[in-house]
Amino acid sequence: MAFRIAARTLLELGAELIGSDAAAVFELVKNAVDARSPVVRITVQSVLPHSRYQQALELLAAKEPALDGLRELLPGWIVDEVPPEARRRFLRRIVDAGDDVDAVRGALDAAYDAENFIEISDDGDGMSLRELDDVYLTIGTRSRRHEKETWNGGTEPGRVLLGDKGVGRLSTMRLGEVLHVQTSRTGEAHWNVLDIDWRQFSHSSDALLEEIPVAPKRGRRKDDAASSGTTIRISHLRSDWHRGKVGALLRTEFARMVDPFDRRRANRLFRIMYNGERLTLPQMAARLFEVAHAIVTCRLGYDAEGHAHLTGDFDYRLHTLKKKPVSLSEVELLSVTKATSPSVLRSLGPFHLEFLWFNRKHLTAIEGLGTRNDVLDLVRQWGGGLMVFRDQFRIQPYGGPDDDWLELDKRAFGRRGYKLNRQQIIGRVNLTWRNRHLTEQTNREGLVDNDHKAAFVFILQRILEDFKAFSDDIEEELKREELTSLEVLKERVLTAKTEVQRRIRQIAADAPEQAKPLREVERLVQQLTAQIDGVDEIVEDYKDERRKFVHLAGLGLMVELILHELGRATTNTLGTLESVDAYALPGRLPAVFDTLATQLKTLQKRIQTLDPLSTARRQVKETFAVRDVVEQIVDARATQAARHRVDVRIDADSDKPWRIRAVKGMLIQILENLLANSFYWLKYQRVAQPGFRPRITITLDGEHQTIAITDNGPGVPPSRADEIFLPFVTLKPPGEGSGLGLYIARELSDYHGWKLTLSRAGRGHGVALHTFVLDIAPHTSHG
Repeated sequence: MAFRIAARTLLELGAELIGSDAAAVFELVKNAVDARSPVVRITVQSVLPHSRYQQALELLAAKEPALDGLRELLPGWIVDEVPPEARRRFLRRIVDAGDDVDAVRGALDAAYDAENFIEISDDGDGMSLRELDDVYLTIGTRSRRHEKETWNGGTEPGRVLLGDKGVGRLSTMRLGEVLHVQTSRTGEAHWNVLDIDWRQFSHSSDALLEEIPVAPKRGRRKDDAASSGTTIRISHLRSDWHRGKVGALLRTEFARMVDPFDRRRANRLFRIMYNGERLTLPQMAARLFEVAHAIVTCRLGYDAEGHAHLTGDFDYRLHTLKKKPVSLSEVELLSVTKATSPSVLRSLGPFHLEFLWFNRKHLTAIEGLGTRNDVLDLVRQWGGGLMVFRDQFRIQPYGGPDDDWLELDKRAFGRRGYKLNRQQIIGRVNLTWRNRHLTEQTNREGLVDNDHKAAFVFILQRILEDFKAFSDDIEEELKREELTSLEVLKERVLTAKTEVQRRIRQIAADAPEQAKPLREVERLVQQLTAQIDGVDEIVEDYKDERRKFVHLAGLGLMVELILHELGRATTNTLGTLESVDAYALPGRLPAVFDTLATQLKTLQKRIQTLDPLSTARRQVKETFAVRDVVEQIVDARATQAARHRVDVRIDADSDKPWRIRAVKGMLIQILENLLANSFYWLKYQRVAQPGFRPRITITLDGEHQTIAITDNGPGVPPSRADEIFLPFVTLKPPGEGSGLGLYIARELSDYHGWKLTLSRAGRGHGVALHTFVLDIAPHTSHG
């Protein structure tokens, strides 16, 4: 026996599933676009508001209905902007009904049904009588999806298909109780008609779906057999459609229905009428693009082998002009998205992102846009984060006033000094039919949660985070430039002080009676000079605090690493103990304790590497063999290397032992951070490249006093060779890295008088860099 479906199920799929009137209208608009109509006409006529209609029914339902009172009230309830002929038709029906209450009630229903409606009409393909029956009346039809599945990756199709679920037509239920469809294809002699009264599918009905007859029929003859298109008329409206509501929809949801970055397309596509008046959609001011404080553009694409890559630019214009290229390889994207396989990235599909960023504190009056408040209002009107469009038609509610889908505001208000929030961004992400796995939810409230959506969100969040870091770096650089001007200021103050003192002595000699006031002036000059001199102490204190920060942060990273190993070893130890069968203990006891001993040795080695980093020993110099320290570190990572199948080799000349006098803890910390970086990226290279054999080579050159660490992972693009040493710069997702490892390694190197660089030796332009070199030859030491 098959499922039997109650008729009221359609109500739940239509009126109760669609979240807003705007979303319901948009569903009907998408059908017109799918039918290849060059223009979509949206007509709203509201003579009597729904709330007043309900009030009139209540008056007629009273025990003693006051028909004269109703007739007296109705003219005042009619909407002011209604066309005069519509007003006359509505009131004439009530007058002609006479004094019979039932007749007046019937006339009110007929007038409300005839004069209050929403109509969506197009000149698209239209539907034949058979299609109206077989396709339109098939809930959940896959006709659109099947057509899209026939498109391949060769060339873009010459049309747009936005629908694929086959339930959008039920959105008419939210708007009104009665549906009238008139449609026809080119070459047909007649219009095809479908009428549905949705009240038959109400919750009060227990009827099954198949028990309610709904069938299309042949309508009137067409004036022109070559014409085609569809008109959907929804009457007996279920809510008020007053001028204020329509105006608000135009400014908000309707204005963003089509990609507003294509400024004129919406008004070319839509013809919107309200009570006989033509309305236009607001469009984004072109000057906003000119006055934006930054513009970000990024594109996810694929190479000839189908590997994903992200490219783009950060174009910063506030205070200074700076541009930064964006480039993330597939391996880096795997890290960003926390993916365990490249398949999600490779099937995600290409997309394009663009957003304007405004620092609202620096907005001013702009010619052509108005006062500062006018400009702020414009940014507020179009701002809200990143909107998402498929083939330039919006996927709601992303980028709306109440939607923080990328957690921009959450991060902004959760961090001190986080200046990137939704109200500063006017942006879009453009998807196409190629993004097949980013599908919309049936309730039209965003994309279905799946691995592809998660990857999509991670990538967008990474772009926003990187832009924030880029803008922060520019501001920090400007602050540093202000600090460098301090020396110039000091010189000017000293020069002025000398000149003031000379003038004071001269005036005192010429006018002795002014000596006392002049001494007060000289005292103030001395105070100013002392305050300027005090800046040196502040700078030195800052440097000392920075050294403390670097050490403590580095120590924290090492503790975090060891705690990770401790957690893993503890889990394995407990697993080993739980696997022991008490009855078989004597026979298995040796093997069990061998396993436990191995795991405890791993912890012991980790703890041994932490010991030289302790506060008591961190700045104690001693003489030691470099190879011994390197072997200790490699031995401590042996379990990790075996787990990830990484071949770690030490390349050194054993005949020439290399000994140095240095702080052993610093060397350990630097090398640990470099190795941790290599292990991380080799792990994702294995994900991206099946069969990959990860390898790390540590080369010790005592003659030139260098330690080089080389891996065969994705490497670092030359354009980012310096950037990766900056604090908090990382491509690792939250929880995987803080962006401090390489920064701390370089700071510790500088502090000790060493140099840490990313070698470019033997590399051509644009070829990834794979070797970090620690030069221990004596340089300027801070220790």
